[in-house]
Amino acid sequence: MSKVHCLLIASLAAVSLVSPMAAVAAENDPMACVVTVDYSLNNVSRLSYTKAFVVGPEAPFSDDFSTATRLRSFDASLSVESGDPVVSATFFADVSTFNGVGFQASLRVRDEAHGETTSGRNYFYSSVTGAAGTHVTTYSMTCERAK
Repeated sequence: MSKVHCLLIASLAAVSLVSPMAAVAAENDPMACVVTVDYSLNNVSRLSYTKAFVVGPEAPFSDDFSTATRLRSFDASLSVESGDPVVSATFFADVSTFNGVGFQASLRVRDEAHGETTSGRNYFYSSVTGAAGTHVTTYSMTCERAK
């Protein structure tokens, strides 16, 4: 066998050994994310939340930003589905005596280098005295591989 064939076979063998390890490393890489949540009542901003965070398969993220009178939290975790990292998030904010707002979202990050974004909007109307009106919650979450 010629030296070129031996070198080619050795190179292919090395690539086949390294590629699965690179794939496993990519699946276990943490994700760097930014979440932004805005809540308004009758078009007046009542709560703005922005948080940059890093989440990994073995390192979920949790932020309890409650006040003395209001329960508020944001939690995120990372799993891998079909080789793609998936960031799952849960947000809750107690916004008045009778009302709370929240959402759950999952973001499959297929383009890890440039990131992916998910967003949503939810609203409800209340006639409860002191909290009457249109309540609107919007959110956006962007994630990419942590550098």
